[in-house]
Amino acid sequence: MIGRIHERAVFARLRRDGSFVRSGPLWCSVLLDPSLSQPHVAYALGRPVGSAVSRNRLRRRLREVVRANATALEPGWYLVGADAPAVDLTFTELNQQLPVLAGRAADRNRARGTTHPGGGK
Repeated sequence: MIGRIHERAVFARLRRDGSFVRSGPLWCSVLLDPSLSQPHVAYALGRPVGSAVSRNRLRRRLREVVRANATALEPGWYLVGADAPAVDLTFTELNQQLPVLAGRAADRNRARGTTHPGGGK
């Protein structure tokens, strides 16, 4: 099960302490939190990505990729974003790139030692 991120404080912590990784048109910021029982994910797809229809389509595809790879994601906070070229990626390409990207960001977060036990909301 994938949780969502609603709290402004979590977004602020992701910006301040999260590990940011970019690969092509996709990017991911991660802040691991062992006190969570599951990963919590939010998506950042602004107007430069495209029309509302294309942003929503991309968000649905990203959400499905995250759901399909939920067991590979460590508990923590994940902010997934994309630039305009991402709307042209196929589901298969997203499914190949996003888990690797999230894993790289989690590895970088672990190496920095910025996991926040009990730092929930």
